Amino acid sequence: MNIDEKKYIELYSQARLNGYFSTQEHEQNFQMLDKIASKLGRIEIIIRNRIDRKMSQSNKDWLFHLPEHIHLDASDETQDHDILVSRQTFGFWIKVARHYKIEPVAFKKDFLDNFSFKKYYNKNKERLNKAELNDYQKACSILLLTKNIRNRAFHFENLLKLRKSGIPRLSVKVDLKENRVFYFSIEPNMIIEYLDDILESFDKALSK
Repeated sequence: MNIDEKKYIELYSQARLNGYFSTQEHEQNFQMLDKIASKLGRIEIIIRNRIDRKMSQSNKDWLFHLPEHIHLDASDETQDHDILVSRQTFGFWIKVARHYKIEPVAFKKDFLDNFSFKKYYNKNKERLNKAELNDYQKACSILLLTKNIRNRAFHFENLLKLRKSGIPRLSVKVDLKENRVFYFSIEPNMIIEYLDDILESFDKALSK
């Protein structure tokens, strides 16, 4: 991008650019955002629909009977179910799935069975306390990392940055209770493939 450096700093601010190694990395981050925005949007919509369908099987009015610690994000008083579903944040859906322990409904079982954490960062673990992760634990970890990527992307944060130790900055600490904690990290150059893998698990045509 042929913009004078002083003008570039004026447009984006020095404070923002301090979080990048260079203006080139800042531009690369925007290119990454361009590539993943629609993928994240598709994933969010599909997952929220799956969770809603699961919840609606037992109570079609479940949105109006939430536990005290989960609140609707919509500010108006609409009673339309579909409108309410469309207005809730991704964080809302993860809270619902976590409370009712239905995280695996977001993904197909064969996707969870074959999911490899090491594919996205070779130091990720595949086991927890020497035991293989179950579908619930895998789905919980995938949802939280996807939410992390989504929030950073849509707040225009640096997706390419590594910690000083070289560990990917895009990481999540998954509290699986009973004093069990699982860490899931992803290399910046694996973000697109990670999102495509999720989309392909819904339908192969979605990652094209």
